[in-house]
Amino acid sequence: MLEIAKEAASAAGAFLKERFLEQLTPDEELHNDVKLPEDKGSEQRIIEVLHRHFPTHTIFSEEVGMVSRDEEYLWIVDPLDGTNNYFIGHPYFSISIALQHKGDLVLGVVYNPVAGQMFWAEKGKGAFLNGRRMSINNRTDLTRAVGTYIRGRNTVTKQEELAFTEPFVLNTKRILRNVAPALDWCLLANGWLDYIVMQRSGIMDVAAGIVIASEAGATITDWQGKPYRHEPFAQDQVRSLLATNGHLHEPIRGLLVEQSMADCLR
Repeated sequence: MLEIAKEAASAAGAFLKERFLEQLTPDEELHNDVKLPEDKGSEQRIIEVLHRHFPTHTIFSEEVGMVSRDEEYLWIVDPLDGTNNYFIGHPYFSISIALQHKGDLVLGVVYNPVAGQMFWAEKGKGAFLNGRRMSINNRTDLTRAVGTYIRGRNTVTKQEELAFTEPFVLNTKRILRNVAPALDWCLLANGWLDYIVMQRSGIMDVAAGIVIASEAGATITDWQGKPYRHEPFAQDQVRSLLATNGHLHEPIRGLLVEQSMADCLR
């Protein structure tokens, strides 16, 4: 199944890479989002590969929604994670494909075709970048930590985002807002990032990344410190999570507590 997921990601990636340098025409531009025909083109290629090899499997993808078949296997697909980046010519985007089996996440593939980065993991088998095993880093100094902030669409206002990220701006080296969450989780897995703070974000965008980061040794909890457990996928499901290299987990979580964000902890 892993090789088929990589095949699907590669097919979509080749299409997106070919279109990347073009002047793109959106189907729709929203206040904080954009809809591109390239989303649908990528999705079409992924679904074709998955259904050719696994005709009985259910697929959930961002554009077509749920294509229900056998409930035992569910593919969770984001055909273009980082659409806004793609639209403006910023090469930080990916194809994200995860597999849920009987309610458990068991496989994740994230592919950035411009950078040639194919990240993947299977539960219990480790995480890899282009065939090389990955692991989180050992950083312990909070002031040198670099992280990313992920928030859900239409679940957090810009005012809330500014207030929430302030302690991370002041107390860590840098907090980035990359707007391509699947890749963020992979950067943590490869030791390039030290922490991720996710606020009320959909699981679809990060399911594959969570598998990859987990297999690379990342510590993942909710904001209260309870270890992350995957819940069977639901389209409207949002989660607030903290992921780190482990050494920095409590210091980073302490910044959440100091902000008195109890009303946001969920």
